[in-house]
Amino acid sequence: MRPSRPGVKPAANDSSALSFGEARDVHAALAAMSARDPVLAGVIAEAGVLPRIAQCQAARAATHEPHRAFRALARAIVFQQLHGTAAATIFSRVAALVGAEADATRLTPASILSADETRLRACGLSQRKLEYLRGLSEAFTAAPEGGGLCDAELELASDDDVRAKLVALRGVGPWTVDMFAMFHLNRADVLPVGDFGVRKGVMLAYGLPSMPSPAKMQAIAENWRPTRTLASFYMWHAADAEKEAAKKAKGKKA
Repeated sequence: MRPSRPGVKPAANDSSALSFGEARDVHAALAAMSARDPVLAGVIAEAGVLPRIAQCQAARAATHEPHRAFRALARAIVFQQLHGTAAATIFSRVAALVGAEADATRLTPASILSADETRLRACGLSQRKLEYLRGLSEAFTAAPEGGGLCDAELELASDDDVRAKLVALRGVGPWTVDMFAMFHLNRADVLPVGDFGVRKGVMLAYGLPSMPSPAKMQAIAENWRPTRTLASFYMWHAADAEKEAAKKAKGKKA
């Protein structure tokens, strides 16, 4: 194991091969951001290399599976504006309906399009979300030359092209595209200015009096380029750490 760089504690399963998308050396990327931004450096030093980074790297090993992009976007649509537990229940019902309960690869555009609409609604989908899912399925079924989508095309597309292609779909907004680019494509330089958790983390870490605007987020994140995704992970960590600290303090008072 190589020694960690200043300000970056190695994770228990540290590996010199740890990468994230275009960031071929995560440790070097974290050290570079730490050198430019002392506030972020403190968060990174406290947290070490987040397990989330290695988990994302491991998930990329499944890129050979067909319809991965479709499944990721379908899940994002189902989860929109719902509590995580409720959304997970609905998504698992949809998967079971199309025979994908034990084999996720069976959740495909064709399986959604061929499923009975009444039974899909019975899974807990609203009429609007059902329309979004069917529209997504049709987009992934259409030929690329006709504007259709496919995994290979999205993998090769630039960040701007990915955004343009996906926001054209009903039910897919900027936040969904950001999450898709970060967690599915592992793009290293995404800044989700509309994400509550990242905004909360920035407010707490940088001592802001209120939640930052998109413009303020962009200004602070200039020092995070070209790995703003990694920095955003640490802002989530900052928000989660504050939440955990509040819970512990409440427990002690009780």
